[in-house]
Amino acid sequence: MGDSRSRLSRRSVSLGLALLASPALAAARPCPPPRVLFVCPAGTVKSAIAREQLKRDAAARGLLVQVRSRGVHPEDHVSPALAAHLRADGLDPKAEPVQALAAGDARDADIVIAFDEAAQAPGLERARVWDIPSWNSDYAAAHAALIARTDALLDELAARGCPA
Repeated sequence: MGDSRSRLSRRSVSLGLALLASPALAAARPCPPPRVLFVCPAGTVKSAIAREQLKRDAAARGLLVQVRSRGVHPEDHVSPALAAHLRADGLDPKAEPVQALAAGDARDADIVIAFDEAAQAPGLERARVWDIPSWNSDYAAAHAALIARTDALLDELAARGCPA
């Protein structure tokens, strides 16, 4: 009896391995989430807010996206008024520590989005440039512009599906 169980177990394992190696099942395996990098001059306002907005909206749509943000020259530029607006909207740009842009960050991302003069930073030549008004001086316009951009990006990512 122990011998037939061993054979059945080996047969099941062999069958399972064969199925896993099949092209049909390989195509059905989930693909890695797209990697999006936001970069702004200071890393504490536009890129950090965009990171948190994209994470929240992707989760609401059920989309997996890896999102990071960086600053060319990290510095806190969040005014008290901006912090209050963000709290009211449930966004926390300080949810992750601010990080300086490193040489490999853009290379490791599938999509790189730069704000303002960050687009001129070395290594960001292939970055998409998003023009968003100042969050500190025109919150409503900045919020509306970011929502339009992140919605369009999520539509693009959803339409892509898994790369072939």
